[in-house]
Amino acid sequence: MSKLAKFLIEDLQGDWSKPSLKFFRSNDAYGYVIWLTLMYSYSEKENVSIETIIKKVENYASRRTIIDFINKGVEANFIIKKNSTDDKRKIFVEPSDITIKEYEEWSNEFIKSVV
Repeated sequence: MSKLAKFLIEDLQGDWSKPSLKFFRSNDAYGYVIWLTLMYSYSEKENVSIETIIKKVENYASRRTIIDFINKGVEANFIIKKNSTDDKRKIFVEPSDITIKEYEEWSNEFIKSVV
């Protein structure tokens, strides 16, 4: 357990050279939860809508803040928006290639540090 705590402390204080990680982490808890939600949905091959994300993080930020954050992520090429083919009103979001790559690098470091 102490290895995990040590890794997380050093990770949060350490190297922020990965731009997507820096983006998601520099926005309080809601950025971190959005990041993990995107990555979980991606790994499970599930679509996640903007509305689903809003519901998951509504305790941490307002609807407007979450939408603005997602739009900034799209502009920075960390998040991709896709319209649903079934319901044009529904918008899905997914991590970009750079977000996926940096998450995989981070998670490999994380796993090595706690084993």
